[in-house]
Amino acid sequence: MTRILIICLLLFTACKKDAYLTDGGLSSAHTDLSTYDYLAKQQFQLFDTVIMIIDHYNLKDEVNNAKTFFAPTDYSVARFLQHKLDSVRQINENNRYSLDDMYNDITVDSVRQYLFKEAITVPDAKETAVTYTTLGNTPAAILKIKQTDPAYYTWSKTPVYLLYYTRVRGTLDNSTTDPNDPDADTRVPCQTTGILTSSGGVLHVLTNQHVFVRF
Repeated sequence: MTRILIICLLLFTACKKDAYLTDGGLSSAHTDLSTYDYLAKQQFQLFDTVIMIIDHYNLKDEVNNAKTFFAPTDYSVARFLQHKLDSVRQINENNRYSLDDMYNDITVDSVRQYLFKEAITVPDAKETAVTYTTLGNTPAAILKIKQTDPAYYTWSKTPVYLLYYTRVRGTLDNSTTDPNDPDADTRVPCQTTGILTSSGGVLHVLTNQHVFVRF
């Protein structure tokens, strides 16, 4: 019951912290912290569970050495746990699903798919998808999309771009691909981009609505 309450609390709190999605960016892109320490010490504690997962797989050095990390938040992990809990409870309403169960269902490469050997920044990103191979040896594509919502231009006319991580299934989809196709690529926006850490990496944070490792 305690684990269920934690999952529900995380999902509820995520809705209350939507302001984090539009925080206006950072006054400075640079931090004196390594990628790992930045996540561990983040003031809103958005990555506490993510850090537990990184520690479980002994990925601290890999996270710090990666040139780019598209970091999921704790809410993404909570969404995965809730999805799996709903699934096992269709079999037996008394079933439970914990982090330990998750470790049995995913692999270390499930986490490495968020890590890249290339430095990926918004200024250098293209408006057409560019394919990469993650450190988890999975295909991905990155692009930036210019935003047209007038809310982005209340105080400035400077073009605003959001960065998107695309989980590629098979070959990169084209514009005619049916989005309802179960094999369609999944595109996830970043809520924060371009944090330059002292360990030499670029840190982007995926939206809270992302489902950890599932895409």
